[in-house]
Amino acid sequence: MTQVIFFIVLAIYVFAGAIVARFVKTKDDFYVMGERGSTVLIVGTLAATYLSAVTLMGIAGQSYAEGPLVIAALGSFGAWLGTLIAVIYIGRKMKALDCKTMPDFFEKRFKNNTVSIIALIIMIIGLLGYGVIQLIGAGLVLSSVTGISFEWMIILFTVALLVFCALGGMYGVVITDTIMFFTMLAISIIIAPMIMGQATFGEMKALADTIPFYWTIGGAEQRPLGWSISQFLVWILFFACTPALVSRVFPAKNDFVILKAAVIGVFLAPFMQVTVFLAAGGMQVLQPGIQDLDNVMVIGFLEHVPAGLGGIGLAGLMASIMSTASTLFVLTGFALARDLYEHLFGKGKEISEKRSLMLGRYAQVFIAVVVCLIAISRPSAIYWISIYAGSIFAVGWLPTIVGGLEWKRMNSKAATGSMLIATSTFVIVDELVRREIITLPVHIDSLMISFAVGVLSLIVIALVTKPTDYELDYYHKMKKTSLSHSTIKSILAEEKGLVKLKKEYRQTMIISVAFIGIAAIVWGYFFIMLGL
Repeated sequence: MTQVIFFIVLAIYVFAGAIVARFVKTKDDFYVMGERGSTVLIVGTLAATYLSAVTLMGIAGQSYAEGPLVIAALGSFGAWLGTLIAVIYIGRKMKALDCKTMPDFFEKRFKNNTVSIIALIIMIIGLLGYGVIQLIGAGLVLSSVTGISFEWMIILFTVALLVFCALGGMYGVVITDTIMFFTMLAISIIIAPMIMGQATFGEMKALADTIPFYWTIGGAEQRPLGWSISQFLVWILFFACTPALVSRVFPAKNDFVILKAAVIGVFLAPFMQVTVFLAAGGMQVLQPGIQDLDNVMVIGFLEHVPAGLGGIGLAGLMASIMSTASTLFVLTGFALARDLYEHLFGKGKEISEKRSLMLGRYAQVFIAVVVCLIAISRPSAIYWISIYAGSIFAVGWLPTIVGGLEWKRMNSKAATGSMLIATSTFVIVDELVRREIITLPVHIDSLMISFAVGVLSLIVIALVTKPTDYELDYYHKMKKTSLSHSTIKSILAEEKGLVKLKKEYRQTMIISVAFIGIAAIVWGYFFIMLGL
């Protein structure tokens, strides 16, 4: 039964991806789906990035053992704030500047090869750690559940991903992400509540009697407040500038689509995660003593809900892996084809639309083969890379992006210095702490230190150096560019433009008010039922 559902769902994703590929005619279709993304599609692709194998396996297991509030109270709501910054602030500004990928911003803002290459290296290392380790971990678990060998599981994933990444580009990723999103949503609105219902809120609250501090922010391990604050910051800073989220804004049709998607998306960000973490707490009532914590939700799917829903739960887990891995494939492929070959090594050369499209597809195939081989070989170095995946964008990219968007004195020297110093500081301090050579104060960790060092070095270098004429000109041009203005101008130019504009304003306002009300009801319900 499990294998049947697995293959049916896999076939649906591949079929949808193959169909979507027929709509890809130009490189704009490939990189930003021709900027035709509707609200439903942008919400779907944004939300599909919220749940991952880490959420459904690693953090769910931690919630089971230590209590749901350890991550749910601060981590998930940090993701909420980070998503808001990624979509409303960074994503909209970069889209207004006609960026097709995030490295486009570094290229346009500084016109400096050193900055562009460092930014690309950070992106590739971060995405490798972000995607490959999930593929390996989830491949191990799913192979044991389905009976398919680990190697064949990884190959099946790779082939399926290639169909909609290499052929459909961003078009394929957005459409299949939206299909996967509904599968993942079923976990949060049907399966997780069903597990909580069996456990009952009363029994879940009573866990604090047998597992002291289970319903506290420090959890059963009584982690220090500094650790919780660090998790809050990691999720804000990582989500604020991760390419997986920011790049999802680029295919949007206009500014109204982004604003509506942001309202719905920032509600779904914590909702989809917190319900899973609470269900993991429910599993502590239904089946205490699970040793392999990564398997807590898998056991919940297989043993505590009807077989059909269990299959959907596994399909949702598979979807969360594939949506994350597709991000790795498509964004790294874009980086190689567009940002490295076309922009850096192909300067001055005219590349035809057809050749550019083929380059993008070849890059996807190359990345797929590399990732497949890495995942099958399971080297220990990947674990090392994965440790820094969540933080490298926060310390390496975020200060330069915000400085580049907002500060007139920002220049390539400050960008280069900040990215190198911040990432080096993070690696050095983290390794010294891990090897117990130094000990940091209780409320401080390596992310906070390296982020502060990155910001400080950026300010100092920018103050002692000067921006080039190009950088100053682009800064002034950037400040005159606004996505809202271009959207209004575009809609007013259409037939009955004013009527359409008023309709868009009204829809955005109604969606905003409705989701504020829904959020108050949902979170109020959980607070009351759990006595928080």
